[in-house]
Amino acid sequence: MKRKQRKAKNSSLPHVDIFDDPKNKFFSLANTVLALMTLVSVAAIALETVASLQKYHLVFKGIEYVAVVLFSAEYLTRLATNQKPLRYMVSFFGIIDLLAILPSFLGLSNLTFLKSARSVRIIRLLRMIRLAKVSRAKDKEKAARSVYKINLEIYFLTLTLAVLILGSLFYAFEHGVSDAKDIPSGMYWALRAILGGVSYPQATTLGGTITLVLARFTSMILLGMMMSLVGTMLRKMLIGSEKDDK
Repeated sequence: MKRKQRKAKNSSLPHVDIFDDPKNKFFSLANTVLALMTLVSVAAIALETVASLQKYHLVFKGIEYVAVVLFSAEYLTRLATNQKPLRYMVSFFGIIDLLAILPSFLGLSNLTFLKSARSVRIIRLLRMIRLAKVSRAKDKEKAARSVYKINLEIYFLTLTLAVLILGSLFYAFEHGVSDAKDIPSGMYWALRAILGGVSYPQATTLGGTITLVLARFTSMILLGMMMSLVGTMLRKMLIGSEKDDK
């Protein structure tokens, strides 16, 4: 009986919801710190590949250590407090949380690809959109504006993710054999390949060519997203919604 009571007490322990429950008083602080750390660490990853900034190597290394400690603490906390830790580990965000720290532990050696792989942690920002609560809007008109705002945020975040990840991939594959001398130059190539359809610098390796194909595919996806968003907004402005017609 005592064992059953202990199990019942343990199962009734409140789940730590500081990361996911907007009603928690520490929710905003925790997610703001994690979001800022994500942006700062990704910026440091890109800038540390620039040759003229090598004198700030210790600064970039310090930012990386702080980021890894913070993200590792978050990951372990989620595992320890989650009622189904295995389910969290294999979930989309669980995998992203692991990828945010795994390349840093594996990249103790001086491998370019593992260094570039750390930039995947920018995907962590998708949580900010997932946690956005459109239902908080007080009226229908404000709710509609919130939806449009979130759609714009999704578009620009997707563009940022694509430019950063494709630029990092291009740098990882083309570093030393083309003009992709650092991640920022790779990001510039990715931006032109996505928005302007121009592949600059040209891909010279198989990996770089595959990255170019991915950039073309991403360009079509983003174009479709923008056309859908603009079309929905114009329809709302010109003829209103179906509910308004009724």
